[in-house]
Amino acid sequence: MRRERFLNRWSQVLSLMLGVGVLAIGLQAAEQSKQASKPKYAYTIAFQYPSVVLNPDDTVSIDLIVKNRGQEDLTVWFKIVEKPTNWVTEIKRYGTVINGIFIGSDESQTLTFSARPADKKLKRLPPGTYKFTIEAEAKTPQGRLIETTSTTVTVKKPEQVQQRIVLETSYPVLRGASDERFEFSLDVRNDSDQDAVFNFQAEAPKGWEVSFKPAYESKQISSLQISSQSSRTVNVEVTPPYNVEPGEYTIKVRVESPKIKAQAEQELKVIITGKYDLALSTPTGLLSYLAERGKEISIPLLVKNSGSAPQREITFLSFAPENWKVEFDPEKLEDLQPGDIKQVQVKITPAEKALIGDYSVAVEANGEKANDSVEFRITVKAPTIWGWVGVGLIALVIIGMAITFQKLGRR
Repeated sequence: MRRERFLNRWSQVLSLMLGVGVLAIGLQAAEQSKQASKPKYAYTIAFQYPSVVLNPDDTVSIDLIVKNRGQEDLTVWFKIVEKPTNWVTEIKRYGTVINGIFIGSDESQTLTFSARPADKKLKRLPPGTYKFTIEAEAKTPQGRLIETTSTTVTVKKPEQVQQRIVLETSYPVLRGASDERFEFSLDVRNDSDQDAVFNFQAEAPKGWEVSFKPAYESKQISSLQISSQSSRTVNVEVTPPYNVEPGEYTIKVRVESPKIKAQAEQELKVIITGKYDLALSTPTGLLSYLAERGKEISIPLLVKNSGSAPQREITFLSFAPENWKVEFDPEKLEDLQPGDIKQVQVKITPAEKALIGDYSVAVEANGEKANDSVEFRITVKAPTIWGWVGVGLIALVIIGMAITFQKLGRR
């Protein structure tokens, strides 16, 4: 039983090995047949793109493919037989200018064809349609083998060029006080077919600071890499000088990329409405007052608009000891123009059971984007009647001591 099983397994292995051998022989025969069917000398040459459309800022650079389709190795020579007048053309392999190339059987080589106007003063390609034709020649024992290939280059007019950098912002105008920072969100889109580095610059009024930051990051940048056909969000942070006057200010943001030879601009505006500021004080500068428990005292409070923007709806808050009462007359100020001062009476009533001593009462004024506070020191004293009682007691003590001394002196 075991012997039969062993023989069956060896039979399967031998069958498999025989099949692989037959397959290998078949493939080798097919390859030999394929090689035998090839011509002894043959090759092709072709531009990868028979027609291209470029912008004036582009360069003419097209791949040139040469393939040996014969059984024998070949040396192929090149000649530019058609080109625009006053243009310079080159064929390169890894940056080296060549006139011919050796190609082994079944091999292919990719070369680079470049062209440019001969006038070096021209920084851009002149608009128009240009044809380039290359003739290739390979000398063989059977004679000369000549192949040709052509490409057409169309250079757009400047007005036909699509914008390669797109700048967009949802809020190009921001409004606020002079002591605020303004942050614009700018979407930068790379509409070219290349990944590129984009540089950021800004033109702002004198004394203004402008910085660029990637979205959701705190680091400042001056350039950013953006992939082809994609966009990035950049925050533009604008800080006005401390003494800026109310008005409208323009900041120009410019984005450019030397690699794709393109730039774009976006105009941003900041409207300064003025500085919001409040100041509280008393007419004499005094912040310490005397009071009796349960009895109201009235303190004059001066509210000044020390900013450059109007203040509306100024309200008041107080922070006092428990069971103390604090009232304001008036309870709020409807309007306070820059530089104006208005007086408010702060009425403070200590608690009925307040102990004699010093207490703190804080008062706060809240205006439009501004606030200020002062702290009063209130000394609670004993009622006047108890003061006279104390004086009387002291007088009685003094009289009693005098009488005592007088009696002792007689003895």
